[in-house]
Amino acid sequence: MPSPAAELPRRIFRSLTANERWKEGDSPLPFLNYLYNCSEISAPDINSHEGYALTKAVHSGFIPLIRFLLAHGASPACKNSLAVMVGIRRKDVSLVRMLVEKESGNAGKRRENKKGKPEDRIQVNSDMLKAAVKCGAKEIVEYFTQEKGCIPDMQTLHMMMR
Repeated sequence: MPSPAAELPRRIFRSLTANERWKEGDSPLPFLNYLYNCSEISAPDINSHEGYALTKAVHSGFIPLIRFLLAHGASPACKNSLAVMVGIRRKDVSLVRMLVEKESGNAGKRRENKKGKPEDRIQVNSDMLKAAVKCGAKEIVEYFTQEKGCIPDMQTLHMMMR
């Protein structure tokens, strides 16, 4: 029986702050690239601490790190989709779209299943829609309702009508 994967230490993500212009070479990305590409090391669990790394990366707006984490299997569904909720609070529709939809490796096109619909990492739900309505993220509300087919509950519908 294989031993469980080691956890990613939280401390390497604690220094991430919002409102910085993140680049591909910024810490902790080079370290993570080494960890996940070194054949002598067993890669740590990318969803350690209930998705802390992804949530912290979304909070800071570190797009290259978010892409890296998602490419290595980070799940936006951890901790009741906290990373998605943080993306909604940032009112960044492209970030939320990145968290929801899987991308194929070529030219950024979304992967499609047999029925021709995009394959998603996470199912958009009424709680996410309600959060988008509450914080006034109109583009995200449109994305959730029109593209993802999320149906608002009565309370959310009432808020949308105001």
